[in-house]
Amino acid sequence: MISPHSRRLTMTAAALAAVALAAVAACGSDGSSGAKPRAATVLLDWEPNPDHLALYSALDGGDYRDAGLNVTLRSPSDPSDPLKLVSTGTVDLGISYEPEVVIAGVEKLDVVAVGALIPTALNSIMAVGSAGITKPADLAGATVGTSGLRTDDAFLDAIAKANHFDAASIHRVDVGADLLPAMISKKVKATLGAYRNVEGVTLADRGLAPTVIPVTEAGVPQYDELVVVARRSRLAKDPAYAALVRDFLRATAAGNARALDDPAKATTTLTGVADGYDPKLLPKMVEATAPLLRNPAGFGRMDLGAWTSFITWMHTEGLIKATVPTTDVVTNDYLTTAK
Repeated sequence: MISPHSRRLTMTAAALAAVALAAVAACGSDGSSGAKPRAATVLLDWEPNPDHLALYSALDGGDYRDAGLNVTLRSPSDPSDPLKLVSTGTVDLGISYEPEVVIAGVEKLDVVAVGALIPTALNSIMAVGSAGITKPADLAGATVGTSGLRTDDAFLDAIAKANHFDAASIHRVDVGADLLPAMISKKVKATLGAYRNVEGVTLADRGLAPTVIPVTEAGVPQYDELVVVARRSRLAKDPAYAALVRDFLRATAAGNARALDDPAKATTTLTGVADGYDPKLLPKMVEATAPLLRNPAGFGRMDLGAWTSFITWMHTEGLIKATVPTTDVVTNDYLTTAK
């Protein structure tokens, strides 16, 4: 999910390294009563926003503390950072996107998805009403702003193919964090990378009658938008880290339940950290987001068959050059409740 304003958040490598060293030092704790809390640094996919309701509800409600964890949620300088920094062990956990995790697996990054935070796709083709974009085929010949993720271009190619027009006719502009300003200023005709529960809410509130076309209605199969990622090799050889991941997911599940039970409280919690968003709009964004947190299979659970199908689709469409075994990139083994 991309921020609605142009401020990019930064974190120096030195600061991240210092945090990681502290986390490693603390991971020896068994999390039992009276033990020193185990430090866990989680790198978000972007700045705090409504898609992180479960995380901040767990933090504010004491669920991480009760699990023996001292969790620090941090924002990246780029949405691709979580996979890179989890893979190198610089941070303990990250938040990323299913398509990006698949690409990371093909590229042999040392990461695996361990739980779905948002178990449905949110990425959308979006435009203000006056732009004249009403269907995917209208992107032919149009200037389209993207967030800079590698999957943006891949999705546009797939959308063009599914809707029978030349992908090369799309003029693509990487606007980074400025998806919303790019649409409002008419720098671009449309964007790919905005979410219906955030940017869509903002445009509607401003009376701009947005067109919002989920990518899953434009030629992209369903997928898990946000997932929690861990370092795969460390899970296999470090029992303390595996226990930390299990406890983090269990506590996040409790936070997710809190957000669903009391969206008003979740909104208050988020208001204190989501400083890049209009406080007056946050309740509407939370209202639009809360239903998306519900996972019929249980919090965090991912459908490995669906992941296999998505990997196959990515390969068939030329979005990845090789396939990757599903179990290399996703596992439900660290979720508390088996379904």
